[in-house]
Amino acid sequence: MHWKVLTPWWNSGGSADDWIPGQISPPTQHFDVVPAPYIHDPYRSRKNTSTKQWCDYLLHALWGWLTALRVREEPVGFVTAFPQLAVTVGLIKRVSRSRAPVLAWCYNMGKTYEGLKGRLARFSLRGIDLFVVHSRKEIQTYSEWLGLPPDRFVFVPLSVALIERTKPEDEDNPFVLAMGTANRDYRSLIDALEPLEYPTIIVAGEHAMAGLHVPKNVQIRSGLTIHECHDLCERARVNVIPVRNQTTASGQVTLLEAMMFGKAIVASRCPGTEDYVQDGVTGVLFPPGDIVALREAIRALWTDSALRQRLGSAAREYAVYNFTFRSVAPHMADLIGRLEAGARAGRKRD
Repeated sequence: MHWKVLTPWWNSGGSADDWIPGQISPPTQHFDVVPAPYIHDPYRSRKNTSTKQWCDYLLHALWGWLTALRVREEPVGFVTAFPQLAVTVGLIKRVSRSRAPVLAWCYNMGKTYEGLKGRLARFSLRGIDLFVVHSRKEIQTYSEWLGLPPDRFVFVPLSVALIERTKPEDEDNPFVLAMGTANRDYRSLIDALEPLEYPTIIVAGEHAMAGLHVPKNVQIRSGLTIHECHDLCERARVNVIPVRNQTTASGQVTLLEAMMFGKAIVASRCPGTEDYVQDGVTGVLFPPGDIVALREAIRALWTDSALRQRLGSAAREYAVYNFTFRSVAPHMADLIGRLEAGARAGRKRD
């Protein structure tokens, strides 16, 4: 079967071999990337998806369907890797009454919607055959929100590219680092840090810091490249991921990249972290909003290099084994196989 892959991070020259499909062994399907006609923001620094961005996603989905029509020799299915693309591909499928199977990978919304947005999402997403979510709690959340059976949702760990650490911790100018914009609890982080007076860098969109008093020991940065973010992550003494979202998964890309770099992590216990961090083994989890617990976790890691080394090494090993494209490829192969079997059964009935 021929699979069209729609992801937001390939504008041109991308190949499915660069992502999970390239790690499926033996390769039994044909995957073809449909380039994105826009520039993707991997850290979601925007507050909301704008009308223009929705138009971009819709055009991407339409182009995917048009390229699928050119495939004559075998049936076509779709793999999406962003919730907005799942919505637009599902919408076209339902409007066109197509029976092409759709696998929505990386279905990780920052929040659910009601009103017109919610109704449109429910209509469109009923066209998705299987959703891959990256926290177990989201199965119930999305199932109830969309009115779909739980067996349409499958938990598979989020994966990132295998990356190597190239820089040591900055011992001459140590700092705490927090990165990301979506659903961050920077108010609690600042309250926890103020008495400690540790130098801190927060990388976030402006709206994530709106209305917050920023003490002198905290720098705010925005608009950094991925390379610059990785550089900070590697050199930080302590990496903190404070999240206020208890419904869906937030902060996972930042978390997994820090683990991949072998960093000591402090993170809120929430859907985005509890399936990934073993508390006290591969990182430290604190109750969301608990300023005292957050402060003590940061202090413990800041003052204990042996603890940082132990947690960071364990995090790196755990991430490499569980959260790389290679490690989740068997899950994708299995789900693709299920959809292909269902499609074959449907054609026989016809």
